[in-house]
Amino acid sequence: MAWEPHVNGLARVPVSHWNEAFEEAAKYISKRLYSEEDFEETDERAKRSKLGDEEHLDEEPVISEAVLREFNDSYQRIPIPLDSSSAPQSDCEQEDTEETEEEVAKGQDFLVQDSPEEARFSIEQKFLLEMPSDFFDLWECCSNINKEKPEEALLKAGLTLVGPYDVMTGKLKKIKERKVSHYVCHWRYYYDPPEFMTVIAGDKDEFHIGYYRDDPFHMPCFVASMSSVKQGQIKPLGENIFAGVCSYLTQRMKEENPFKKAPLLRLYKEIESFAKKKDYSLLAVTKNMKKRNKKVVAKTFHGAGIVVPVENDVGYRELPETYGNLKKMLQKVVDSKNEDEQIKNFDAIQEIITNVQFAFDEGDSGTGIELGLNLFTFGGEVFHKPLMHLLSVGYDLLERDPFIDILQAHLRNRRRGSQVSILDTDS
Repeated sequence: MAWEPHVNGLARVPVSHWNEAFEEAAKYISKRLYSEEDFEETDERAKRSKLGDEEHLDEEPVISEAVLREFNDSYQRIPIPLDSSSAPQSDCEQEDTEETEEEVAKGQDFLVQDSPEEARFSIEQKFLLEMPSDFFDLWECCSNINKEKPEEALLKAGLTLVGPYDVMTGKLKKIKERKVSHYVCHWRYYYDPPEFMTVIAGDKDEFHIGYYRDDPFHMPCFVASMSSVKQGQIKPLGENIFAGVCSYLTQRMKEENPFKKAPLLRLYKEIESFAKKKDYSLLAVTKNMKKRNKKVVAKTFHGAGIVVPVENDVGYRELPETYGNLKKMLQKVVDSKNEDEQIKNFDAIQEIITNVQFAFDEGDSGTGIELGLNLFTFGGEVFHKPLMHLLSVGYDLLERDPFIDILQAHLRNRRRGSQVSILDTDS
């Protein structure tokens, strides 16, 4: 049955009225980590995807099987109901308890087990994404600048290392409930799509810098910034975090008076020197970024675009509406005076969603991701269910499962403003 908003309203559509494909995807999502066999299958797929990543030119050191086994034991998580604070059920109790459709739709949350000692694995365990070498090298650079508090080494420029860096500072040890849904929302701003991961926070205008990746099993494509000045817009700064920070410092120095410019220049030179020793490019646009741009199939509202596999013209088709018209349709829904008017105004968007469902059936998964991300970037709780429907199916078809977990958690805890640390709400 097609997803139909006319029954109970846009924000309260029962699961029984959801698209059949989404129901199957949601059930798969909620159960895919229930057993070791499922976990090992997912882990093998992750390794396979990483090994086949043509964009990642630098080979990662081979990890011994013994280390991987130790890491996998720590990585496994205990599933718990999302809306329950009670302890997890035993395996027998779980088998005897039938899941309702609503529980399946909400998915499952997971408790993180004991953290691996190595920061690289601990971050991936909690944030579901592997971090590149430049991420850890920036920490080393900042440790040279400020040995006591490396996360504050860039404070003169109004920047603080946040997000996964809080694993390295030890701040995340303070969290009371070690749920994956908490960790993946740590320093996730309102307009941050699943593909974007914040690692540096600014001191004004909700400015933040993070990594953008097309596939959760591949390394980031580039580093970019976002802010409330241009809400939802992703601005690429360079291929690595050093290029991102230096790009920001260069712009900041242009805006400051000579007295404030001097300490920024000293900071820039320290970071530049370290980056050169590590052979990191500080170019704003690199060959790899240009290569990736040629593969972008749709720009999307946030501007960074999406990359999906397209073979023999299968994988993506254009939306039947221009972005300009689509924004007008969405604004009309937001401006509706009552629920009846809202549902009526949603008809035009529902027609596009129906077309996207046909695209899913015919293998054009990128179209659903494009529309889902556009709804996400436009903003508004009224669009949460349709965008969750579109992106869950799209990500599932492309085997980008961690993005589904991140999106589910974010939509349940989507906050505006700059107070987006889970430590602010976990007390």
